[in-house]
Amino acid sequence: MTVSLFDKYGGVPAVTRIVRDFHERLMRRPNLRRYFEEMEVDKVIQHHIAYVSYALGKPNQDFTMKKMHDQHMQAGVTKASYNQIMEIFFSTLEEEGVTPEDIELVEQTLKEVRGEIVSKGLEK
Repeated sequence: MTVSLFDKYGGVPAVTRIVRDFHERLMRRPNLRRYFEEMEVDKVIQHHIAYVSYALGKPNQDFTMKKMHDQHMQAGVTKASYNQIMEIFFSTLEEEGVTPEDIELVEQTLKEVRGEIVSKGLEK
């Protein structure tokens, strides 16, 4: 049986640590924080928990491509902002002890949803 990265790195406690760190880093960047200013903090945190869990391979039937698309298209996320967010996320994972090989797996997973998040500056 294959163990997901979610389980390999500690499940809920690990995702909680990653999300706290990731969220703090994002909110320190005004150009990225602007995407979340109209949202309640709890909703942002829940969104990040779902995103990080998905990225680490936790099956989540509530996290669909359609929902991802619908949640992000109105935000006007640019390719540059998305790339910055990914840099922050991967740096957070690295500092949490996720191996470079596993970060590559996460990156591959997230490339599949990039088109559902980015609405400006991305070739479709």
